[in-house]
Amino acid sequence: MFRSRTALALLLLVAPLLVTVPAAAAAPDRLRTVVDFDPGWLFHYGDATGAGAASYADGGWRGLSVPHDWSIEGPNPPADPFAQAAPSTGRGGYLPSGIGWYRKHFSLAAVPSTRKVFIEFDGVMANASVYVNGTLIGTHPYGYTGFRYDITAVARFGGADNVVAVKTDTTQQPAERFYTGAGIYRDVRLIAADPVHVDQWATAVTTPGATGTAATVHAQTTVVNGGTAAASIAVRGTLTDPGGAVLAPVTTAARTVAAGASATFAYDIAVSGPRLWSLESPNLYSLSTTVIAGGTAVDDDVTPVGIRTLTFNAATGMSLNGKALKLQGVALHQDYHGLGLAAPQRAMQRRLAELKALGVNAIRTAHDPPSPAFLELTDRMGLLVLDEFFDVWTQHKYSDAGDYATYFNRAAPAPTGSPAVPGATGSVPWYQVDATGIVMRDRNHPSVAMWSTGNEIRDPLATRTPLLTRMVSIAHSLDPGRPVTQALFRPADSGDVTGATRTTVDVFGGNYRPAEVIQAMALAPARPGLLTEMGTDTSAWATVRGNPGLTGLFVWTGAAYLGEADGLWPNAESAFGLIDGVGTVRPIGYSWQRTWGAPATTPPPTGTTASQVLLAPDHATVSTDQDDVVYVKATVADSAGRVVTGSSAAITFAVSGPGTVVAVDSGSPVHETFRGPVRRAYQGVAYVLVRATGAGPITVTATASGLPRATASVTGTTAPFVPCTSACD
Repeated sequence: MFRSRTALALLLLVAPLLVTVPAAAAAPDRLRTVVDFDPGWLFHYGDATGAGAASYADGGWRGLSVPHDWSIEGPNPPADPFAQAAPSTGRGGYLPSGIGWYRKHFSLAAVPSTRKVFIEFDGVMANASVYVNGTLIGTHPYGYTGFRYDITAVARFGGADNVVAVKTDTTQQPAERFYTGAGIYRDVRLIAADPVHVDQWATAVTTPGATGTAATVHAQTTVVNGGTAAASIAVRGTLTDPGGAVLAPVTTAARTVAAGASATFAYDIAVSGPRLWSLESPNLYSLSTTVIAGGTAVDDDVTPVGIRTLTFNAATGMSLNGKALKLQGVALHQDYHGLGLAAPQRAMQRRLAELKALGVNAIRTAHDPPSPAFLELTDRMGLLVLDEFFDVWTQHKYSDAGDYATYFNRAAPAPTGSPAVPGATGSVPWYQVDATGIVMRDRNHPSVAMWSTGNEIRDPLATRTPLLTRMVSIAHSLDPGRPVTQALFRPADSGDVTGATRTTVDVFGGNYRPAEVIQAMALAPARPGLLTEMGTDTSAWATVRGNPGLTGLFVWTGAAYLGEADGLWPNAESAFGLIDGVGTVRPIGYSWQRTWGAPATTPPPTGTTASQVLLAPDHATVSTDQDDVVYVKATVADSAGRVVTGSSAAITFAVSGPGTVVAVDSGSPVHETFRGPVRRAYQGVAYVLVRATGAGPITVTATASGLPRATASVTGTTAPFVPCTSACD
């Protein structure tokens, strides 16, 4: 469920260098302690010899909260970080790369020494080396997958100072075909649990055969006995409906589990008249799985649940809760323009709402797995997701020596930070570790419709076949109810249409070649199909509508993104997108809106002579919560308030009151710093992104040469950010 950072952030204003982990989590009914670990970090740009040591002198380091993307701001903000000679090249947006260090001091004074302590990262870009009190705990290369380390053995209980240090390294460039960011750019949490506890991402929930009349919520979880003696263990499941009503709990039979061993428990909860999860009504239940050891409740695991039935059929395509449905999808990279990859959840929510207004009902996470914060939003807002694993397998697409192909088949050292790979013994390659983690972490999200094992993989068919077979096996073993597809590259030429690929995947996916996808669908045994990537020409939709077995398409792309701009200097981003980097709808976006039958919207009226700047916040309030941010739009307008699209005036922003500037931005593809107070208007529009630093009125001002000053007000609050539900933002 949603995560509040406000209380801990306020504590850090008083004691920024030592966080005391509380004995209980923010929710009073939780048995395990789950602490938001985002505030209170120290950062150093560049390498720092010995910075992993507990005694390292970090007093001169910069204080900040994560998520943080140090590449988007560069080494000397607000100076322009873009450089034509950057090792990332235009593919990485001409932005800086290299080494960055993070350190955080914390106390476990309130945590009993009998507890297990874990640190969990949702994503670090990249090659994250994690040290705790001077000990290297583990190294995680892939920047898009989460990982968790048990730090109990090196933790200092009582009031002693603990130090976690994280080295991030993106030196090897180019790292990808698009901007990938750098740093601890997703959420971090600290978990303190009883030695007898639910294992990492071990709870799996399905709702097979659910209807509007009745449903069965089937849950399975694995409990680890990390204690020193055998224990009698049972599991109790408690389901709460979307309105807060608690259903009758179900308790499993107790089992004796030896010290150091684990056991898997399964149970069913019957639901009468369930409120189904759908695109129109994304109803969410909450399942609390409580571990009972020796008759005492010792641990719990809370899982959002969407009761829904999603089926795929070669003849009829896809249906949700028995109703035929086509994926009206867009592909999205993970940068948020001026925010880089370190986007507050409000920025994600804003983009998804903008795309929903164009008729979008599905997102392809091109070409890597998304954050849990993103999937929380797609669950709540009613969007389906094609969750994609990798952009490359064993072969680089270009000369990108820093991309995932470097690690794909490399043996993963222990600890991997992820659960055990099903069916594996001994050393396993990173791709199996990461695929396992992706599926286990994301499988309970009702918005996740399918898995995609990769995008336009260039390995020969003979190399790909056993790798694809293994990834499909992992997905089916951990999540048997969801289909697996792949965004295939020239499937007929590559041998996928008539070869093993067609029957290995559950849904035959292909990029830009609908005829080849349709050809593969028709072969026996038949498969449903998916146009995993198509250009912006709306004529492709007629092909989808005319073929019942086609489940839909994904347009390239939903929003403009940084990178994939080799040779385009001074441009630092691609030309694709139904909306630009700050959300302005492009003409092709309106075309798809009409094609998909969404309620029509129109671009704002335009003028020619600038006479004023208009300021318009997109929300009346903004929180101190790191997940919140308000977008304040500055429009260079004529006397009638019409946008002067020919204006590129430099706009200077200022904030007074309890607020701060997070970034300045515009839809321009030309490189320009996102930090500092000034941004040039692009087609007459620029933005300042503001967050509260306390409660009270915040005044935003904008000035441009020759035009009167503009002001706008928002109210700062200390209330936690709460993601919206269904149609919102």
